[in-house]
Amino acid sequence: MLALLLAVAAPNVVPAAVGGLEGCWKAAGEVRGKNATSVARGEWHLGRRYFVLHLRSVPPAQPYEAAITYGAGEKPGTVGSFWMDTFGGLYEPSLGLGTISSTGFELDYRFPDATYHNSFERAGAGWRWTIVERAQDKPDKLFARYDLRRTNCRGMKFNF
Repeated sequence: MLALLLAVAAPNVVPAAVGGLEGCWKAAGEVRGKNATSVARGEWHLGRRYFVLHLRSVPPAQPYEAAITYGAGEKPGTVGSFWMDTFGGLYEPSLGLGTISSTGFELDYRFPDATYHNSFERAGAGWRWTIVERAQDKPDKLFARYDLRRTNCRGMKFNF
């Protein structure tokens, strides 16, 4: 019976748009209006069934690091994700669910205080990543934005 279930189960295929983040990136940006320049590295894992984007702030920003794992969503054209970071706590890892578009992909991560809408859009040879905070009964506001530009991976280290 298990063999039959495995034979008919759809393969775990990460949408190709997510894999566009493969490699190393300088991520100029801001969080809550403050400079948050970071570095990022995207890489495949477990036979290309999962893609992990590492993000780490660089001085003088407040120390921060995240490991964001992406996998296939429930339906074609969708993506699922787990967000883990140095804040940790009761609501992490956070589950993100989203869709693929012609220019990139989007995911929503729900927390008790708000939903954080992440949008990755191609911008020339790089990416523009915006995170919008959507709190109930409040107007949407920009939480963070990054402009990702390719860089050399030499010396890039992450804790996850």
